[in-house]
Amino acid sequence: MKKLKKILFFAFIAYVAFTFFQQQVALEKLNNRYRDLKNKEAAVIKENKYLNELLHQMNSESFIENEARQKLGLVKKGEIIYVDISKTKTQETKK
Repeated sequence: MKKLKKILFFAFIAYVAFTFFQQQVALEKLNNRYRDLKNKEAAVIKENKYLNELLHQMNSESFIENEARQKLGLVKKGEIIYVDISKTKTQETKK
């Protein structure tokens, strides 16, 4: 009877140790996943902040005016546009 109690006791200790080890491994995996998700969250928050700032800039009058001048060639009333002829001649000779 004493032998059976010893065997059961050691089996119980082995089971508890094995279960504890498995839980430690699972907990470590969950901690790693949590850290990864926190890092991704921080990156998304940073990108969101950048995009909101960019959107704010794009809605400003100065940005819209600058884009209209550069991309559409628009000018204000009374402005005089100067064209650098040397650049246009250089580009024509390259073609």
